[in-house]
Amino acid sequence: MDDALDAPLADLARSGHGDLAGAAREVGARAAHGGAPLREVLDQLEEVFEGAVPAYEAVREAALGWADATLWRQLDRSCEDPLTSLTTVTHLRTRLEELYRGAEHEGVSLDRTHALLVVELDSGGATNGLEDALDALDVAEQMRTVFGADETLAQTAPRRFVALAGIDRTDPLTLGLLGHLVRRAVPASPAPHVRVVRPPASAEGLGRLLACLCT
Repeated sequence: MDDALDAPLADLARSGHGDLAGAAREVGARAAHGGAPLREVLDQLEEVFEGAVPAYEAVREAALGWADATLWRQLDRSCEDPLTSLTTVTHLRTRLEELYRGAEHEGVSLDRTHALLVVELDSGGATNGLEDALDALDVAEQMRTVFGADETLAQTAPRRFVALAGIDRTDPLTLGLLGHLVRRAVPASPAPHVRVVRPPASAEGLGRLLACLCT
């Protein structure tokens, strides 16, 4: 991020006067336009507040400014979530439909070749949208660490994430590793629930499966 963008915000943070929220939102928006990730924006806020805990108002507005600007930049990439780069439910469904067609052509059942590894975070109480977004960033990073090949990684609910993978990549070792990494990355949340869900044998049950994953 450009230090010039932070100067007005730093002055407001020190003085306690002026439109702190507006300045923070502008910093977040300009960072997004420059391609900076949200974590970099938050790190910069910590520097602006000189080691003190950033004001909630500044964090909230910077994150909202970044998210709004990022959304506009990503409108033409509807298959991905602009925050986490995880695929959307729509893309997950498309990928599953492709696999069902391939399985039918090969004369095999999809539930014997693929599975869905589901990671669910327990809120441990009420959470807000900003906390969910930050946790989602951490979970997405750990999922990409574990699944680096052709797996489809998606977010189906604010605190639920899915990896569509070959059945050999959803073994107990992988479940344990992903659970450990997510637990370490999101220490404020209770231990994540990690489980394997087999897809329906035929595409007729796909809608019901996705409905369960999205609610």
